[in-house]
Amino acid sequence: MKSTSTLLSLLLAATLSAAPSIDVLSELTQRPGNPAVAPDGTIYFSMHPFDSPEYKVMKLEDGTGTPFPNKELSSSFSAVIGIQVDALSRVWILDMGSAKQSAKLLAWDTATDQLHQVIYLPKEVLAANSFVQDFALDQKRGQAYIADMSRGGMIDASEPAIIVVDLNTGHSRRMLQSHPFLQADADKTMIVEGKPGTFTDDDGQSQALQLGLNPIAIDAQNEWVYFSTIHAGTLYRIPAKLLADKHADDATLVAAIQDFAPKPTSDGIAADGTGRIYITNLEDNAISIADSSGTRI
Repeated sequence: MKSTSTLLSLLLAATLSAAPSIDVLSELTQRPGNPAVAPDGTIYFSMHPFDSPEYKVMKLEDGTGTPFPNKELSSSFSAVIGIQVDALSRVWILDMGSAKQSAKLLAWDTATDQLHQVIYLPKEVLAANSFVQDFALDQKRGQAYIADMSRGGMIDASEPAIIVVDLNTGHSRRMLQSHPFLQADADKTMIVEGKPGTFTDDDGQSQALQLGLNPIAIDAQNEWVYFSTIHAGTLYRIPAKLLADKHADDATLVAAIQDFAPKPTSDGIAADGTGRIYITNLEDNAISIADSSGTRI
């Protein structure tokens, strides 16, 4: 697979421009996780925890990353992939947590250069092997929708769920746990650069890697939340107002989920303001685009 820094450039180019364009914004010595673009064009990004980086969140300056919001706080996070910037230029950071630290959602106000908010995720909304790696920010309703892929060890129990966090009260709910919509299709193989994703089991046998809910995004109008598994299959969507409704149970949510488009093996997704969803296509080292007419590279 090409370096994640290249994928970062591809995703940012797709997000920032309606016309197909690829610009290398930065060449990094360690792979980044997710990028986030502020209203003024400033780029922030996480550093992928698989590389055990010293600094977990960075700001892109002069083609390189500097610890954000400062060295002390950036190094204090346990592990970060999910990052978003809201309309008020507050940078929201999803810290996965660890055995020593609680998982949390933190917002840093770049206008005042101060901590804006910290919301800790209680154990009641987490699984034993939670992997809270990305989220969608609903600015219309003050909600965050976290994709918990589970399988923190990649091959343990698959219990994916969407964690809904009320940013006004801090209350959180775990929804749709282990539902088939969030599980990888056992009949399909995860393909990365033409090769199947596998792991070696305790008996030394090669087994197919099955990874569920991972990509998640919300459209510019804060009306639809899009989500899927890492595996190739279907990109789904659900009304954001329903996810935000604290009275909606799992059955109500399931009834409202819609098929949107087919998708390749993918990790992150991003939505623009025109109904298009950009998909990091891991099969072809590309950015695919999905809309109401289908999916294309």
